[in-house]
Amino acid sequence: MTDLPNRRTLAIGRALRPDAVLRPSFDGQDPAALLKQVPRHETIPPRVEVITLPGGYVRFGEGLDGIALTAEGRPVFETTYFAWGHQPLPPEALPAQARVIDEDWVTIVDCAWGNHYHLLTLALPKLAYARAHLPGARVIVPARRPAGPGDGRPAMLDQLLALSPDGDRVLQVDDGLYRPRNLHLIWTNIAAPPALHLIDETFACFEAMARAIPAVPGRRFPERIFIERVRDARLPDPRANRSLDRYLEAHGFEKVRLETLDMADQIRLFAGATHVVAAHGAGLSNLVFGGQRVRVLELNRDLDGQGALRPWFLLIAAARGQHYQFLNATACELADLPMGLAFDRLMGTRRQALRMGLVRLRDRLRRRAARLLDRTKGTAKSVAGGGALSGRPRSSPHPRDNSGAPPPDRG
Repeated sequence: MTDLPNRRTLAIGRALRPDAVLRPSFDGQDPAALLKQVPRHETIPPRVEVITLPGGYVRFGEGLDGIALTAEGRPVFETTYFAWGHQPLPPEALPAQARVIDEDWVTIVDCAWGNHYHLLTLALPKLAYARAHLPGARVIVPARRPAGPGDGRPAMLDQLLALSPDGDRVLQVDDGLYRPRNLHLIWTNIAAPPALHLIDETFACFEAMARAIPAVPGRRFPERIFIERVRDARLPDPRANRSLDRYLEAHGFEKVRLETLDMADQIRLFAGATHVVAAHGAGLSNLVFGGQRVRVLELNRDLDGQGALRPWFLLIAAARGQHYQFLNATACELADLPMGLAFDRLMGTRRQALRMGLVRLRDRLRRRAARLLDRTKGTAKSVAGGGALSGRPRSSPHPRDNSGAPPPDRG
């Protein structure tokens, strides 16, 4: 963490144990690639803190949302994690360019808030912390920018704020540089942003949102769902896609495109789900609305070439007490056999095991039949060649008369 003064603790987390919910998808699966990125806190307990910057600056702009600077113009490193195109401004130029605001502000978004995962699981919980601990500050988010051509995604920021009990405290501001009286940041003492999921209080806002969603009489949502993504291919290998489709159909899963659902329906969907299968992606963020009965299979892969998988949905499952499995596409775990074993374990069935048993039995019978055939052929050859070896007389091409004398020479 950047060494900043004026910080106080809002909540202290517990020692979350991902291994308590993580289940191997098949015997011998190595979870090291997934667990190596889990935020470690053996010596320092995870905490949510508020950092106050008197006379600090906050900057909004595409790819720059929520960047904070001290009164001296020093960027707060944690708020620049996901920035792109960020060019630091000279400290002496800041006062002239900033709009001065005579009130306290708290910013809750990071530069990647446009991603559903960042918006739902990293920004929205900070809204609840602001309500509880910073009642006199206005919560600031960037104004929603126009969607690009062909972008059919719902405006999730507006929908989430409408569903949140604290949405009326939020002020949407235009792009630019601002200097409020006091700027407050809500952050964890562990560098990884998803460390927020190590704090129990983080999930209170999701429970409040789920309670606020009225049921729709006569509306049915599937309990076994596969999150199908509109924008990109689910898996790079077409053979893996074919295997996946076969197992999804065999186990009664329905494919769902979250892009076609508003936020209220997404909450209803996950609140009633029992089994969720998905490739790694932001749609799995909605696990925060699922109960303990949810069983998850994430099709993960090394996305940055560092030999590690991203464990953020494992952390959510661990916080919610949900059964969690994964398959590592980078380690060739999306082949038909491990995928079948993963579905068996997810569903509590033995289809793949029975299938493997039948295959082994078939191969065993084939080998036994081949050995019997080889033995039969060997016996037939012995019988065919037995006359020459038994000492019995062979018929002569020159017939003899009854006297036993050889026939006359016809030469």
